[in-house]
Amino acid sequence: MKTIGKRALTLLLAAALLLAFGAASASAKSSEYPSVRVYADGLLTGRAYRYGEDVYLSVGDVCGFLGLAAEENYDRTSHDLSLTAPGLTLEAQVGRMYVQVNGRWLLNPRGILVTEGRAYFPVNLIEKIFNLRAEISEGKDRLELNLREAVLLEGGEHYYEERFGSENLLWLSRLIEAEASDQPFAGKVAVGNVVLNRVASDKFPNTIFDVIFDTQNGVQFAPVYDGRIYKDAGRLSVIAACICLEGYRMAGDSLFFVAPAQTDDSWLRDHYVFVTSIGQHDFYM
Repeated sequence: MKTIGKRALTLLLAAALLLAFGAASASAKSSEYPSVRVYADGLLTGRAYRYGEDVYLSVGDVCGFLGLAAEENYDRTSHDLSLTAPGLTLEAQVGRMYVQVNGRWLLNPRGILVTEGRAYFPVNLIEKIFNLRAEISEGKDRLELNLREAVLLEGGEHYYEERFGSENLLWLSRLIEAEASDQPFAGKVAVGNVVLNRVASDKFPNTIFDVIFDTQNGVQFAPVYDGRIYKDAGRLSVIAACICLEGYRMAGDSLFFVAPAQTDDSWLRDHYVFVTSIGQHDFYM
């Protein structure tokens, strides 16, 4: 079984950001949003839009800047969207806080801006997809893209199994399913964060399997005790596990979580630092 060492996980988690929640409008006219001039390697090449505090840019436009012919489809009924280009496949849906790019799941809590049938994504996601650097002017009316070293996101059908080990994905997704099947998606990711934070901590075992089945101070997770850990994970729990392995964090450095409505959490409140509440769970470090 492949394992994820503490050093690798520490770097992975340290590089990830605790993202704020938000969502863009599902559909509107472009005139409703302030436009942002887009410069690619210093040349004015297109237009982006500002929604709230974020700047949104079309993936299809960036493909065009790179000389890649892209085909984009948006279903106004289901709000599903897809985009294909040489070396790139993207699938998303308005209202969901994640997108799939080249077989990988990326967190997108700021949502998708759809205007006149085209989809626009937050610039930070564009940077991830194309491995490029973007600079937004102070007035947020100008976006500079450095395309000279742009490289499409690597992935593949079995990316997570090959990179992290199939058993790591299996047990992490099962724990998420058992502990958070009835929780919002952010709560599923946060539960997975706790497992990976423990792997990275010197106070706990250093593999996902050993953290989940740790009994040094008693059974750590109820599903191990009652057998729910052996049930297959649903699709959303698998996606949440993949997003955790990508390094995204919803619960900071939390090492514990509890459902205060179901369990006495006084021992956590007395000895640990409260981090956040998501759904029915409180998270502590």
